[in-house]
Amino acid sequence: MHYSNIFIVAFFYFTLMWIPVRAQEVKPDTRIQLLKEDGLNRYYSQDITQLDMLQALDFMGVRIRKFDLGTFDQKYQLHIYVETYRDGEVVKTDTMLAYDNEYHYYEQGEKDYFLDYIDQLKFYTKTEDNRSEVRLHTYAMSTKLDIELERWSDEQFYNWRFFKDAQWELNRKIPLMVFASSWEDKRYGFHRFCGVVNLEEGEEGTEELLEYSPAYVLFSYEVRPMVGQ
Repeated sequence: MHYSNIFIVAFFYFTLMWIPVRAQEVKPDTRIQLLKEDGLNRYYSQDITQLDMLQALDFMGVRIRKFDLGTFDQKYQLHIYVETYRDGEVVKTDTMLAYDNEYHYYEQGEKDYFLDYIDQLKFYTKTEDNRSEVRLHTYAMSTKLDIELERWSDEQFYNWRFFKDAQWELNRKIPLMVFASSWEDKRYGFHRFCGVVNLEEGEEGTEELLEYSPAYVLFSYEVRPMVGQ
């Protein structure tokens, strides 16, 4: 290295050594909470809506559905059934839940707990092709179930559909949701699925789905009196 270059390097080194170091200022962070948690704003969270998040979950095969059961005034048995259908006939029946409609909770600052009755069922579904993992949450407990149905065609696909009315009635099975297969429309030579999004007992589109889908799983629930009532 030439002596001139050595001199230049040494000059800048000793000059920087003499520059006063400025103390870092303490200042309250008044940014909005979203920027505190994502300082680089990598996710553009200020532009993301709840609908965007639900659509992203749907893209990953995840759906969330809450069912309003109505109001209970006493303790009942609560059963959730999972029925597998093939060509319109029940080939398998499982019980996802056999419990009651009561739960306990604590109020803030209270040592003793209180009792009340559940008013909703919440389901999470995670679907991939002909398989779906189903998680059920109530105020009292949670459980899960894996379902898998036959796939016999590359064109075939499965979808979830949900019933819009789930109000309880004593000793009556109330349908909640169905995981159903598409079917071949022989007139046009391709697979299709009914266009009904919100199902309703006795409604034409709902009946078409349950009639023409060659394989599906139906979730329903039933409220029964407690033993001795």
